[in-house]
Amino acid sequence: MSKLVRPHGGGELKPLLLAGSALETEKTRAASLTKLKMSSRETGDLIMMGIGGFTPLDGFMTKADWQGICDGYKMASGLFWPIPVTLSTDDETVKAGDEVALVSDSGELMGTMKITEKYAIDKAHECMQVYKTTDMEHPGVKMVMAQGKYNLAGPVKVLSTGGFKEEYGDQFMTPAETRAAFEKMG
Repeated sequence: MSKLVRPHGGGELKPLLLAGSALETEKTRAASLTKLKMSSRETGDLIMMGIGGFTPLDGFMTKADWQGICDGYKMASGLFWPIPVTLSTDDETVKAGDEVALVSDSGELMGTMKITEKYAIDKAHECMQVYKTTDMEHPGVKMVMAQGKYNLAGPVKVLSTGGFKEEYGDQFMTPAETRAAFEKMG
């Protein structure tokens, strides 16, 4: 039995990165979906979900999760979470029930998402609650204020880690890999 603390939320690690035939099938399917461009932060958040770093999330957060985090650092389930993990858009045509392909700002296919909710937020409220300021010089405030008009919620399938493993080699480790290394080292 592991001596390590359980992953956040108390369950098992929940990496969402597809591999093998499931990855190839989803990439093929993604080619026919509407493409939704993500910001650098959103791409990073998707990669974190892919490697299990945002366990137990299964996708981008709902309005109830957003509200709970802004007003008390807790998701709707009651689980502590300090900063909303959201995907935004200005696209008026995308709606709940749609499936979209998620692409990085460089155009790389990163994942797919089944949209379960589309909602607007009070960006200034998020900034005041999470960062305790609305000063545009704060990098977090700047990112929130640059988000699109709507947030999209729903489960994701992650198709890429954005080349980090290739770029950083052994220094890029997933939570599963670091946990295994910690176990090995006692």
